Amino acid sequence: MDYSILVNKEHPLDKNYIPCDLVEYSEYNGSKIDHNHKTLVNKTALDAFFKLQVNAKLDGHHIVIDSAYRSYNYQMDILNHYLEYNGNQAYSFVALPGTSEHQTGLAIDISVYKNGEYTDKLSEDMPEIVWMNNNAWRFGFILRYPKDCTHITGFKYEYWHFRYVGNEIAKEMHDKNIKTLEEYKQNKKHR
Repeated sequence: MDYSILVNKEHPLDKNYIPCDLVEYSEYNGSKIDHNHKTLVNKTALDAFFKLQVNAKLDGHHIVIDSAYRSYNYQMDILNHYLEYNGNQAYSFVALPGTSEHQTGLAIDISVYKNGEYTDKLSEDMPEIVWMNNNAWRFGFILRYPKDCTHITGFKYEYWHFRYVGNEIAKEMHDKNIKTLEEYKQNKKHR
């Protein structure tokens, strides 16, 4: 699998795209628009997440996956749900089907357990988010939609959304201070 696959508004996935090697993540399977929706993740990405999770716990942080793979149709269900409740404003915070990285099985939205209680009420200055920003690259993950990069990614800052790109790419992006996958791919094209 190409862990550097670029998915955004200019590079959408076909509605029939289904990634291989999806496995179920069952530590948390909370509220979903479709209650039968299971949390699935690319196997390699999930193995890397488990290593990340163990290291985070050693530093006192219990980080879990809140959302991962979403089919084209499930992303459409999410969009329709938010359109119903938020009107056209939903387009500002929900990716159109085909443009969501979640369809790759490589993207994860994180949540945390604080004092034994699950919460998805996160803020960018929470210790768990700070830890992820400082350490995710060591396990092959990048913060996919960094602050002040909307003009590059086409998506607003999402401090909870991480993307598995593999150890080599994550390390290179970290070492060269490349903030977005778009910039990484552009740099590779010009080498």
